[in-house]
Amino acid sequence: MLSELTVGWLLLAAGLATFTAGIGLRSFVGRRPDERLGRLLRRFRESAVGSVLYGPVASDARDPEELDQTILMPTIVLGCGFTLTAIFLLGYAILT
Repeated sequence: MLSELTVGWLLLAAGLATFTAGIGLRSFVGRRPDERLGRLLRRFRESAVGSVLYGPVASDARDPEELDQTILMPTIVLGCGFTLTAIFLLGYAILT
């Protein structure tokens, strides 16, 4: 069974990996919006599922604000969730 300290370090690593992957993906797609991954992301953003998850598209899905909403905001939410949970577990392990 994993201890709280081990789970805390694993969650901290997951948070850092999430931040790194999300920022890297955002910068990659932002530099090459017309390549395969950019087109796939744009199609997803403009689809029915994308409009349910992110709301209606206000402008072209290649717009930097739309890319931030599609990639960067979920990255920040997940990364902060992992990091805050890790800090809680690591702090709790230190206190006990």
